[in-house]
Amino acid sequence: MTENGKVYIATVLLEKNRWEDGDANRPSFLVSEWIDRFREAGFDGMELWEKHATQCSPEELAAIETSNFPVPIFSSYVTMDDDRAADRDKAVALTRQLGANGIKYNVGRDTAARQSYVKNLIAWRSDFGEDVALLCECHGGSIVEEPAQAKEFFDEVDSNRWEIIVHPFIHTDTLREWFKLFGPAVTHAHLQMRDGQKLVRLERRGDIAKEAIHIMLEEGYAGSFTVEFTEGIETPDENMEMLLENATADLEFLKGILS
Repeated sequence: MTENGKVYIATVLLEKNRWEDGDANRPSFLVSEWIDRFREAGFDGMELWEKHATQCSPEELAAIETSNFPVPIFSSYVTMDDDRAADRDKAVALTRQLGANGIKYNVGRDTAARQSYVKNLIAWRSDFGEDVALLCECHGGSIVEEPAQAKEFFDEVDSNRWEIIVHPFIHTDTLREWFKLFGPAVTHAHLQMRDGQKLVRLERRGDIAKEAIHIMLEEGYAGSFTVEFTEGIETPDENMEMLLENATADLEFLKGILS
């Protein structure tokens, strides 16, 4: 998946129920009602949170599908655990329906299930066409959290048909290692800037943002970016208008670094 310099907005960024549990973890808004705003802000497309597609009406899903605003990445939270096969099948169907050319997924957390993860990922890869990139978010807590762990795992998969998502502003210290081990397989980046535990706009820590992006460019990065989270999330005055304003500021700051 080579989308050089394209910048997307994660719909989970605006979702107030993003980290709730159980029934509370349901969509609170219709993505279709915000698409024109995303387009006007200058985003190249959206990384669609899976529940904005799996827990909406057929009419809403059709509105997203026919909006002419790209969904380059379907953001699935499926893992490679044996008991998630039905969820993986659903993710395949929605990726195809939405015309996404990439799907974000996680491997899993259980080191004892490693061989199941390998087997299931190989099988899942065969469910997609060659035009769909499988983008592993090597998430904290997963068995592929560190670059060396990820390389060992993907060597077992024995396939060059996988790609890697990095978090450049959180793990700037390991950025070069990801590129050393994976090279052009690093094709997407999730952007969120933190000051301690607080999410802030990129400009608040512009030195870190510039350092990380310059490292990526020096390593030959030719991929895309998603503004995943931004300032204002999990604050007493969190609201969607403010979050979109801050995400747009992050987009503009990023473009300034890239230009």
